[in-house]
Amino acid sequence: RGGGGYGKKWHQDGARTKKMNSIYDFISCGEFLLEKGIIKENKLAGWGYSAGGLLVASAINTRPDLFRAVVLKVPFLDVCNTLLHPILPLTAIDYEEFGFPVDHEEFLSIRKYSPYDNIQKDVPYPAVFVTSSFNTRFGVWEAAKWVAKVREVTRYDPERPVILNLTTDVVEESKYLQTKELALETAFLIKMIHDT
Repeated sequence: RGGGGYGKKWHQDGARTKKMNSIYDFISCGEFLLEKGIIKENKLAGWGYSAGGLLVASAINTRPDLFRAVVLKVPFLDVCNTLLHPILPLTAIDYEEFGFPVDHEEFLSIRKYSPYDNIQKDVPYPAVFVTSSFNTRFGVWEAAKWVAKVREVTRYDPERPVILNLTTDVVEESKYLQTKELALETAFLIKMIHDT
């Protein structure tokens, strides 16, 4: 839920105060792949771009044991702060999707799924490769803060690194840079999955 494929109600059932539904659905898809033997144990990977990075990061906060590795590409990770103090040009559509934190009920809902605010302590996390840029919609500080906190509070495992890849390049405007970044992310996932 949360996508547009099944109409407006389907979308609304995964937005605002119901945003956790989209995260639970994503986790259920991963569990299904494992239960049916489509993916082998300890081989499940996730890949999220922008708001999809929020989805994947929230899923690993909820079920860090489910995933072996994830890529978070220019992710939206510090939802509470960004929505409360919008430095970015947020629109009514953003509030419609994620919630309006001035409303108490919606703030509590945002706080429940916000990736930065829900990192589990003393738990092993999957290997994570986070890419961000000074030229993206979501501030580079979101990725940097999230990576620092994951490294600080989760259980360290050298076989599951948490890597932050920052660039000053405008990747979206260069096919070469897009391909280079995609190659890095793909190589990371292959290495993390292959080594298990």
